[in-house]
Amino acid sequence: MMKRRNLLTATAGLAAALTLPGAWAQANAAAYPNRPIKIIVPFAAGISPDIVARLIGDKLTQALGQPVIIDNRPGAGGMIGAEAGATSPADGYTLFFSVKAVQAIAPNVYQNVKYNPLRDFKAVSQILLVPHILTAAPNTPFNSMKELVDYAKRNPGKIDYASLGVGSQPHVAIETWASRLGIKLNHVPYKTNPSPDVMSGIVSLSLEASTTAIPLIKAGKVKALAISGADRIPGLPEVPTMTEFGANLDLNGVIGNSWHGVFVPSGTSDDIIAKLNTEIVKIVKMPDVQARLKSLGLTPTGTSAATLATGVASDVAYWGQLVRELNIKVE
Repeated sequence: MMKRRNLLTATAGLAAALTLPGAWAQANAAAYPNRPIKIIVPFAAGISPDIVARLIGDKLTQALGQPVIIDNRPGAGGMIGAEAGATSPADGYTLFFSVKAVQAIAPNVYQNVKYNPLRDFKAVSQILLVPHILTAAPNTPFNSMKELVDYAKRNPGKIDYASLGVGSQPHVAIETWASRLGIKLNHVPYKTNPSPDVMSGIVSLSLEASTTAIPLIKAGKVKALAISGADRIPGLPEVPTMTEFGANLDLNGVIGNSWHGVFVPSGTSDDIIAKLNTEIVKIVKMPDVQARLKSLGLTPTGTSAATLATGVASDVAYWGQLVRELNIKVE
């Protein structure tokens, strides 16, 4: 009789729990995390998103009391990593560290993308805003935007530029600027960091995130021609912006600037997202993190999940229109 009563009590408790999914989610979030967390980065080690992801990951390890492991999945302009992130278990143990190009540009360029940035991911927090710097090989015969444009017009189709792949931020941004400037440049897509080939002069140009460009410029390994956006950056006060050369080139950095943000698979509970957001925003506001990011020309943000989600939706629409205008597409 006692066993039957205990069984009935347990069954009733289970039924009650099943009718309270919110309570279950809260309990699950309260126990989270109890094992290592993986952050998928859709680029190779040493590239701007990887550097920032490792900085955030190290701090997140301390905050959550569990190891946070970086999993680099480079290739296809970030889409290989995005596919892996979109299809990962939605349990909070796989995060996706992404950028504007992967979430908003590549899905508009490729016709058979295997992920939908608005359907397959939930936003956690935007980490920062990042300007890009148009860099040139040391052996190039131009040292400014004016000299570059003049040379390109005298030598149409003879200047190569590197990018992280078709549909990447450098690719579409440079194509946009070339179109507006009336010049023809040759695109050379890379699967890995193209900086060594720019430094050696194999490729003439590259649009590099300030994170990795500033050290190379200060070391004299590449030349800086212009910075994306409307404002010069403290780390390179002598380098002019794109809009200083042409008012229509990059108003408020809409073409050349990017952002870094953290996402999770769409089925992840809101309670886990809230917990991650709280810790990540705290990390971004730490004085040492702020100082480190600003030294690399970056603007720390640390937004709410809703702010990042709204921004992604807006970027998807904007870049869809721009990509159609440029007729950039891959079957």
